Amino acid sequence: MTDTANQPIDDNWIRVCEQRELAPGERRVVEGPDVDILVVNADGVILAVADECSHQELPISDGPLDGDIVTCPWHDAQFCLRDGEPLSAPAYEPIDCYDVRVENDTIYVASTAREAG
Repeated sequence: MTDTANQPIDDNWIRVCEQRELAPGERRVVEGPDVDILVVNADGVILAVADECSHQELPISDGPLDGDIVTCPWHDAQFCLRDGEPLSAPAYEPIDCYDVRVENDTIYVASTAREAG
């Protein structure tokens, strides 16, 4: 599921796709330097988190989306895509979030997670 054609544009940003290619409710996974990154169009807001559940480090990208909430397909833990906070057990630790920018109709995600808090 990882889109390996999307290489970093520099050391800090990874190209995801053209903005028009990520409609509301759709998602993409890009390869980050340490972990794959899930990029979601949550009702018109582009959000990015680590594609890894904090419960058992399994990918969450195939889980159901409901606005800005993703449900892990493995054990049903839910996470807020805006801040990475766990919303239900069995996950108790947040997942990493990544900054997103749009330039010339192209979506980019930071190659490193932003600071928590």
